[in-house]
Amino acid sequence: MKTLDAPPGLRTSGLQTVSARPRVVQFAVPYSPNVGDGIISDCLCHALSVLRPDVEFRRIDLSGRRDFGEVTLRHRALIVRTLSQLPRPLRHRLVTAKLSRMLDRLEPEWRAAVDGADLAILGGGQLFSDADLNFCLKIARASKVLAEADVPVVVHAVGVARNWSRSGTELFAKLFDTDLQMIGLRDPQSLDAWIAQTDGHAKAAPPPEFTRDPGLLAAACYGAIPPSDRIGIGVTAAEILSYHADETPGAGNRPQFFVDLAAALADRGQDVALFCNGAIEDRELLARLAEHPELRRRNVTTLSAPETPTELAQLVGGLRGLIAHRLHACIVGYAYGIPVVGLGWDRKVESFFASTGRSEHFLPAAEISVEAVVERAEHALQAGIDPAIHREVVDETWAGVRRVVEAGLRAQRTASESVST
Repeated sequence: MKTLDAPPGLRTSGLQTVSARPRVVQFAVPYSPNVGDGIISDCLCHALSVLRPDVEFRRIDLSGRRDFGEVTLRHRALIVRTLSQLPRPLRHRLVTAKLSRMLDRLEPEWRAAVDGADLAILGGGQLFSDADLNFCLKIARASKVLAEADVPVVVHAVGVARNWSRSGTELFAKLFDTDLQMIGLRDPQSLDAWIAQTDGHAKAAPPPEFTRDPGLLAAACYGAIPPSDRIGIGVTAAEILSYHADETPGAGNRPQFFVDLAAALADRGQDVALFCNGAIEDRELLARLAEHPELRRRNVTTLSAPETPTELAQLVGGLRGLIAHRLHACIVGYAYGIPVVGLGWDRKVESFFASTGRSEHFLPAAEISVEAVVERAEHALQAGIDPAIHREVVDETWAGVRRVVEAGLRAQRTASESVST
């Protein structure tokens, strides 16, 4: 696919008149082992650099990572299984105690990073989700730092789960103490969930608006990828998806499902490759499947787990078709014009397919079977991608980042006028 640049209406004319070199700090999880999160950050950085070439961009990982491959929580699957068996109040106390110590260590670094910053961007990813107060505590602490530093804040392209506890809602509400300029959410379901769960807390905050996930700019960010004939199947570990899911993943996330699906596609003459987005548990499952005799007998390829967002983009961007649970495998596939079949486990995946007019290529968890997925995959390959809708989606993504730039500039002007008066 041709590399996409910013549309003519989104170029940089007139955007460089406020400050010589604006400093932008992003709070997200850019160094997550699930490198799909890093793709969001890379694409946001790329888009900002196109729209505002003089921008200085810094990433802050809400989990305290400083680079790819850094582990901040060992034995995560065991911890998740243990937490899931405890009463919710006890889980909240344990998580609060653990994360508060980590955030106390990180806070001085965050304060130094935002000192003198012109804009802070909170996003993207499914940050507004209350999995035992994890992101609630992190966003509350980031909000405290930003409010005290008096840095303008933009929420951009985040996902919102409808799972907030009372404690989680109070923590997320700390965001409204900041100089909040804009709230951009990445899909209609996130908009609905935000409005329902912030009612009474939002005060004079800006109304939420729709801003698409920056990962949709992957083709512009990473460039053209040499094509192949492979059909990629994204492998995901059931225990992690189940912990974060808002519906039961079902049979479509059991290890044998991936074996049976790969075998069925290979038996129909497809060149099949298994891959993952990089999460530790997914890597372990991928390694086990690589040794499965049924897959070895059919010459099913197992692709190396990506260590960086660039590696994941290059892996996905070269496929002929794609089947996956992970949202950013689906997003990057669509960004490169690849027919994608999405497998249900969380509303965010369903919402993405609906927002791009491709609901027919999504299977809810309860409807997933090998036969159903094979049928959807063959249909998706035959139907291809509608180029007009694809162009519209990409243009909307650029427009969302442009609104971020404009919100930041508006905040700078307001601050400048306050000083002058």
